[in-house]
Formats: sequence, structure tokens, C-alpha cells
Amino acid sequence: MDTEKVTKVYSVYSGFYDLLFGKIFHDSRVAAINLLGLRSGDRVLEVGVGTGLSLPLYPRNCTVIGIDLTGPMLVKGAKKIQRLGLGHIHLQQMDATHMAFGDSLFDAVLAAYVMSTVPDPRQVLAEMSRVCRPGGRIVLLNHFSNGNRLISRVEKTISPLCTWIGFRSDLCLKSLLDETCLDVEQNLKVNPFNYWHIVQCVNRKPAHGAAH
Repeated sequence: MDTEKVTKVYSVYSGFYDLLFGKIFHDSRVAAINLLGLRSGDRVLEVGVGTGLSLPLYPRNCTVIGIDLTGPMLVKGAKKIQRLGLGHIHLQQMDATHMAFGDSLFDAVLAAYVMSTVPDPRQVLAEMSRVCRPGGRIVLLNHFSNGNRLISRVEKTISPLCTWIGFRSDLCLKSLLDETCLDVEQNLKVNPFNYWHIVQCVNRKPAHGAAH
């Protein structure tokens, strides 16, 4: 998978993304946002916001920025913001591997159905940690490879096929989190089919100026 391919695939998806992925994934999006533990005044980043299916779920007493690489997806999201009067939410077109934000800017960061679609998930997670404040929450809603050897082998076998539809099936959570400052607080299986995980992490990076 590469950035150009991902952009092309999801530009095509933008026309029917809500119909295909809206209702069936709604409950898991609600659960993921609840695990952000948001409080009034929090600054939130959603990585890979897409067409903005999750945008109406955020509390209006928070400031939310959603980023995505794909312009046509963001156009759909902008229409939702205007139609629903979501003045607390702002969208930007941005590559998640090189975010144009300062360090520790956000209190919470969400990536829903994103980590398996990006060419370099470890770099995306590193950027998420960088822009999230120490002690802030990072929540990943994604499929991660199964610990069962047979299923893992199948997932690895079909992964090249999945990349043609903009998704990899063999992403390992342990490998993704290795050598990060993230502590997993909860790892929940969610529908559809308990195929997806919500992983709630706390960002344990040292505060600016603290001893390493």
C-alpha cells in the first residue's frame, strides 16, 4: 500500500462510503468516542475522519479537528458539519504520517478504521502520540491480527488481496505498540462479528522538560 493508492481507492469510496459503512459500524464508533473520556474544553483530534460519520457523536463542549488525506471524503464531511451546525468541528486535509500540529496539542486522539489503511501505521501512531499531551488518551478502533495461528496465517495470506481494496488484514497490535509510550487500558472486541477491537491507551510520554 502507498499513499497514492490509498487516496485513489478512498476517493472512489467517498461516493458510497456512508451507505456501506455507516449504520453497521455506528455502535462501535459510539463506544470508541466514549472511551476517549472527553471533558468540557478538551481538544480532540480524529485521524482519518473520512466522510465524518463520527462527527455528530462528539460533545459540543469540545473542540474537534478531523484530518484526512482524501479530498472527496472531506467534502462529504464538510457538508455534514454545515447541515448539522457542528461549529465546534474543523476539517483539514493532511497526511497523518507528517501532521502539521505542534507537540502535545490535543487531549485525546481517535483513529477509527484507519491503522489498517495507511502505508506506515507505526509512523501514524508515533505522530498521534507526539501531538497528544502526556496523560492524554489515544483510542484505536481497528482490526488486529488474531492470535490463533491458523487464522493469522489466513489473514497474512489474504493481506495482498485486501490491499487492493485499501485494507490490510494482518496488522499486529503488539508490533504496532512496541517501543511506544502507550499503555493499553482496555482492549475490547466489538461488532460487527467481534472482528474489530477498540484499544484504549494512555500516552505515557514524559512531559516537556522532564528527565528521560
